[in-house]
Amino acid sequence: MPKFVLLGVLALGFLGLSAPSSHTQSPEPNAYGWNNTPVTVTISGTPPIHYRVNGGPWISGDTVVLSSEGIHTVEYYDATESPDTPNRAVIRIDLTPPTILVRVPEEDKKYILHEKVFVDWFAYDRISGLELTEASARPGEPLDTGSPGYQTFWVFARDRAGNSARLEVDYQVIFKLSTVFPSGFWLDRLLPPEEQVKVGLFPVLARYKVGEPILFGFLLRDANDVVFAQARPNVLVTEVRFTEEGERHTIWDWVPIPFDQEKGFYFLAYPTEKRKPGIYDLWLGFGDGQSLRIRVEIQGGAS
Repeated sequence: MPKFVLLGVLALGFLGLSAPSSHTQSPEPNAYGWNNTPVTVTISGTPPIHYRVNGGPWISGDTVVLSSEGIHTVEYYDATESPDTPNRAVIRIDLTPPTILVRVPEEDKKYILHEKVFVDWFAYDRISGLELTEASARPGEPLDTGSPGYQTFWVFARDRAGNSARLEVDYQVIFKLSTVFPSGFWLDRLLPPEEQVKVGLFPVLARYKVGEPILFGFLLRDANDVVFAQARPNVLVTEVRFTEEGERHTIWDWVPIPFDQEKGFYFLAYPTEKRKPGIYDLWLGFGDGQSLRIRVEIQGGAS
């Protein structure tokens, strides 16, 4: 014990007095005076010691465990003190992370490339209050719609007690799709409705002879109808076989569809010389998460 403290205690004893009661808390509060875990208050003094919490009844004891949220007042006194003038300890506890609400972007919503969308979110904490918020964009700022595909918007918040929360919202940035062929279809031909007979799970939408190229053509535009030529669309070609267990697919090709500068649109002539007659699925992806499944038939004998 430090010498000056020891002398003070000896002096109080010599005068027939006792040191006033005091308390410690564990764990100690942070710099803002808050805890985010239960707190134990230990009272020191001359027995018997009495305490009460938040103006409740007086209880005999020297240890108080506080586990509920809020601002708690612990009053206490020992045998040498009066209950009319108790000592006080103020304990602040916040166990709950902040609440984050995001209105824009909406979860799993599709936004057009370069669409003007403004972020809308807020965060709050009812107990200790917010210390910090961070996000991909502040409320009122533009949402990032500059790149096609799946995107994640996030908000992080921390309260004055040290509790934190993070909310992520997934959204998709897509192209405006348009066809370029007179068929009004993604391929150069489309069977009349009466000939689109269902084979297996899906109808056959186009028919080709072995050796005839399958022509793909389409445009990708942004929200301002500007043609986007830097995407990476592709087609996956699978042969469909039918068994008692259902459809089975054999992958034959995965081919990118380039932007044809002369034609001014995405174009691919897929050769069929090496494909045997049968049913094929063309899995057309546009490079932004959008996709189409097109069932075609390849017949024997070139025209």
